[in-house]
Amino acid sequence: MIGAVLTAVFFGITPVCASRAIKLIGFVRANLLRLLFAIVVMGIWAFTFGQGLRGQSLLFATAGAIGFGIGGLTLLMALPRLGAPLASLIEESAAAPVAAIVAWLWYSDELTTTQIAFCSVILLGVFVGLLPYIRGVAARGVAAGVVLALVAATAQGISFAMTRQGLLLMKAAHTPPDTITVAFQRLAGGFLVALAVFLVARWVWRRRWGFAGADGQTRAILVSEGRATSRPLYWAGLNALFGPILGVTCTVWAQQSMNPGVVQSIAAMAPLISVPFAMWLDGHRPPRLFYVGAAVAIVGLVGVNLVG
Repeated sequence: MIGAVLTAVFFGITPVCASRAIKLIGFVRANLLRLLFAIVVMGIWAFTFGQGLRGQSLLFATAGAIGFGIGGLTLLMALPRLGAPLASLIEESAAAPVAAIVAWLWYSDELTTTQIAFCSVILLGVFVGLLPYIRGVAARGVAAGVVLALVAATAQGISFAMTRQGLLLMKAAHTPPDTITVAFQRLAGGFLVALAVFLVARWVWRRRWGFAGADGQTRAILVSEGRATSRPLYWAGLNALFGPILGVTCTVWAQQSMNPGVVQSIAAMAPLISVPFAMWLDGHRPPRLFYVGAAVAIVGLVGVNLVG
């Protein structure tokens, strides 16, 4: 349970950092840069103290390619269109039933009726808490943003289910998984996809505009104000720390003992956590309905903990 709660906390901070990195260097570079930071840090651990590429590395890498590669990229594309609260709400909430259904159909990891009920309470609380932010989203680009967020949710749900399956296979083989190594193996798959997307996008940019721009933005964005060379590294670094490094490690930790649908339902509280973080960063004050939704989500979290 602690691992799932920490996942929500870290994933709650991530979208705010990601949004700022995207504004400076575009979603393709922001995604690649955060995964590059993370894979270097976690790779040092995996090959020095951990299991390297041993275990169910192919399954974990595939899960990462789907979750981080496809899911991460489409979420970053959705963020400028929907904003961090709404994009995270759609992705995290929709990923929960996807993870639960895939786990049930694939390897019969079923949820009880009580667990489903309390997980639904969590998701209801998240929706209520973020309702004011949904109303405030501009109409332009919303449809495309919703589709992108749903693709990200599907990819993340499948990735969670695959990770859980890999952990169960290692347990059946009496091979205790190293949590950080598993997280690294997932990141490796995601990084390869992100790198391929970046190289294709760079080729397209050069052919169309004659330079390697940032997602169609003007070259001036890349060189303006002097700080543009360091600020993207700062925000991409924070995004890597709270998302791929800490968030994913806690996700793997939680899935060693919990159904992926439950873990994802708890992780879905991340958008609620994004709000107070944005309040601290930008001086934003949440509306009253946010606190009502947060209280409902906490009731659901307590219920999930009590029923196991």
